[in-house]
Amino acid sequence: MVAYLWALGVFLSQFYVLPSGLPQPAHLLFALNFLLLGFCYSFTISFRSQDERLTALFLLAFCGYALIANLAWVLVEQDPAFIKASIYWVYGVLMFLFLLPSLGDDRVRRAVALACGSSIVLLFLFWATGLGRYEVGSRYQGFFNDPNQMAFYVICVFSTFFYLLRGKGSGQLLFAIGVISVVLVFVTQSRSALLGIFFSLLAAYLRFIDNMAVGAGGRDRILAVIIGIMAVPVFLYLLLGLESADVAVSRFAGTDVVSQAEIRGYTRLVEFPAYLFLGAGQGLDMRFGTRHEIHSTWVAVLFYYGIVGLAIFMAFIARIFLRLDLAGKIAFLGPVFYGISTYGARTPIFWVFLAAAALAAARETESAPYTTTARGLAP
Repeated sequence: MVAYLWALGVFLSQFYVLPSGLPQPAHLLFALNFLLLGFCYSFTISFRSQDERLTALFLLAFCGYALIANLAWVLVEQDPAFIKASIYWVYGVLMFLFLLPSLGDDRVRRAVALACGSSIVLLFLFWATGLGRYEVGSRYQGFFNDPNQMAFYVICVFSTFFYLLRGKGSGQLLFAIGVISVVLVFVTQSRSALLGIFFSLLAAYLRFIDNMAVGAGGRDRILAVIIGIMAVPVFLYLLLGLESADVAVSRFAGTDVVSQAEIRGYTRLVEFPAYLFLGAGQGLDMRFGTRHEIHSTWVAVLFYYGIVGLAIFMAFIARIFLRLDLAGKIAFLGPVFYGISTYGARTPIFWVFLAAAALAAARETESAPYTTTARGLAP
């Protein structure tokens, strides 16, 4: 049951039925898993090494710091607006801490991997058959509230699929899903995602060549590399023939960096430097002449929680990233580059991606998956 709920949560995350910023149906499914694991199955998190415990402690330390910072600003401003951001951070941390050990169960891992692959294929079919919405010009958004949300979902789901997929033929399947993911990002015309998706495709390409060459002789290994090298330019030629690809490239090439920096809130770092050490708290953005939050995961963490908060959060990220293999590191960069120009830390799929990456990092360093002490943890 738990495996099905995790998988269903990932699958349903592409369907937004309420305005952005409010909990969607998938949020509630994930929260139900917290309750089931925490109370029904008496679940406890079991880390296999001091390394993993330290990674979790960095995340908990950041969450604690974010809660204290936001509470302090509630008292200073006499306004509860900062509480909303605190709730989202607690929710994300719970997602990571509960999902990571759950993925150590092969049934959960397979179910989530299947949900990721089928979600991308289904989203592609929606676009190909004309289902979904176009509420921002010619930019496709599926059943999300805006195209950027869809693009971020695709990148995170692909990276999750990358980390969880195993077995014979996984390289070919991964490359096929990677190709579909690139098409989906191009039809959203998201500039943020255009930066990230090519890291995803490169990671799939490297894994494809590696898997094809496993156990092969010298000639077969060379043939596998040649096939991989030829596949990418052919695909890019076909992709750039799409009308939406032309528009996407034009949007990217025509970006006014200075105006975008102001619109997305990056200039606050220069305009309000007094907040950079301890942070301004996440909320009440009207203090800075706008009602919009900063449109960047990494700049937002820096400005809202200061150098102290960013250092703790990046230590958590680094402990996952540095233990991945080369292809895994490249796949990790997809969501990271998206986060440079769009805020994604509030989205549950971001934490699904981080949990899958942490599982892959554990495999690299320990050659053994996580175990859990959950009773009855089965699909």
